[in-house]
Amino acid sequence: MADSQVTDTPVTQFKDSLAISFGGYSTQGEKSENQDAFALKISAGLDLELKGHIAVISDGVSSANCAAQASQMSVCHFISEYLATPETWSVNKSAAKVISSLNNWLYSRQLVADGKGIHQQWFSTFSALILKGERGHIFHIGDCQIVKINNDGYQILTKDHATVSGTLNRALGAGSHIEVDHTSTLLAPKDILMLSCDGVHHFVQPKQIQKTLKKYENLEQASEAICQLANAQGSQDNLTCLFIKVEQLPQQALSQLVFTRLQQVIPPALRLGSKLDHYEILDILQETSRSHVYLAKDLIDEKLVVIKIPSVNFIDDTDYLTSFIKEGWIGDKINHPAIMKIYPRLPTSKFLYHVCEYIEGQTLTAWMQDNPTPPLIKVRDILDQLIKALRVLQRQDIVHCDIKGDNFIIDSHGRLKLIDFGSSYVGAIMDSSTAEATEFNQGTLNFSAPELFYGQQNNHQSELYSLAVLIYQILTNRLPYKENSQIDTVPKQYNLWRYKPITTYRKDLPSYMDSVISKALAANPVNRYEHYSEFLAEFNLSDKADLSSVANIPLIEREPVKFWQGVSGVLLLVLISVLIFK
Repeated sequence: MADSQVTDTPVTQFKDSLAISFGGYSTQGEKSENQDAFALKISAGLDLELKGHIAVISDGVSSANCAAQASQMSVCHFISEYLATPETWSVNKSAAKVISSLNNWLYSRQLVADGKGIHQQWFSTFSALILKGERGHIFHIGDCQIVKINNDGYQILTKDHATVSGTLNRALGAGSHIEVDHTSTLLAPKDILMLSCDGVHHFVQPKQIQKTLKKYENLEQASEAICQLANAQGSQDNLTCLFIKVEQLPQQALSQLVFTRLQQVIPPALRLGSKLDHYEILDILQETSRSHVYLAKDLIDEKLVVIKIPSVNFIDDTDYLTSFIKEGWIGDKINHPAIMKIYPRLPTSKFLYHVCEYIEGQTLTAWMQDNPTPPLIKVRDILDQLIKALRVLQRQDIVHCDIKGDNFIIDSHGRLKLIDFGSSYVGAIMDSSTAEATEFNQGTLNFSAPELFYGQQNNHQSELYSLAVLIYQILTNRLPYKENSQIDTVPKQYNLWRYKPITTYRKDLPSYMDSVISKALAANPVNRYEHYSEFLAEFNLSDKADLSSVANIPLIEREPVKFWQGVSGVLLLVLISVLIFK
């Protein structure tokens, strides 16, 4: 294979985006074939902000009979498939999924034999660097290397997966399961990231690399010089080197989307008969200090829709408007019957608003007021629907962060839809350190999992807690713990949370139900269900079912009052014994 290189080209992006320059070089060196491969994908627009710039290097294992094909497949497949993952997925979720799929495909090639009965071996090392926001995300298998070079020195960011003698003990395609090293590093302007194969970094010293970078401003020339130096210093291997220089860091996640939408005008409060673009206002559904919600008719197709407009009170509140814009973006990305749809608007519109699916029904909170003691069979159906909606978000790497009755609509047929995504964590946004901060009070205090008050971040297990609070409320019209009016009144430790048994209010429920609900509402997440499926399965069990998993929860977590009553009783007996036999 001929020598290959990529040009040292500064990448000009949106003024607040991540900009890099780069240069790379690869040659077969002293070998008859170049079994190395590298690639760099420069992203732009939302691809840059949600997926990032992607650099990959791969070194085919020379003892394998399809080494070159494996390395080329690895870099090309990873980039194309990574970019094809849902826009809402985090870097880690996207990369892990693609690497697993890639490894399975390469491993399956071993089942294929040529005409002589020789099985194919598609083995390769693999290292990927994804530059997104202010971070570089690293995924590493084998003995290629990624290094960060700056004024602080020369920092090796990967570890060789090889024995002392140099034999690889980890490679793509070598087994049905692959363990991937994943780490990340903060970026700064003028940082230089170097990706190299072992034929380079095993033969060139860090000081020589730093000296070469000072000599050559052109990164393509620098990468070629490094490869030539490795060859001159005894490398008998293929030679590949890629340099990436951070020229500019982004100022804000979703910057282009947010910047564009922030140029739009917040419409004033509308009246019946008012027109907004091609929508006519038919009714005022809700007016609060935060937003105005209207029933409207699309004058093009006569369809009923809901128009949601941010309040002019927030015209100068960039954080609120960013959250509003994010909500529209999420609603546009998800298409599922359990989730309210937010429709695309006219691209020429000068106004900032959402066009939402019209759902004829009432909030789940209002339904609870009309149905204070619903039968268990109905609540099981509701739980099943709620979990289906949350699983849709989970598959998209989204945590809603504000699960409560007001954020679900139930229609006359009992069908539920999840609405309002303004508080949501989106993996693709939140794994960048420049993502907008989501304030804790965006959720609802008495539905928030205890661990969130102690510094942990929202995840799907904390979402399960909020779901359990909602189910408890549906069954009893009450809350499972003492109501808190402000964060200062929240218990300071897990063991201070006092659960109120659900059977206190619903004597008609099966005896096992309190154990199931209390486990879903365990203050300490260690004692809580990890998955929605576990909660749903045990919630639907018969009265005589085995609940050994629930029994494993410490008594102090399940029944704190009974625990301390028991402790007090034992202490009293001890004291009496001491007094009697003294």
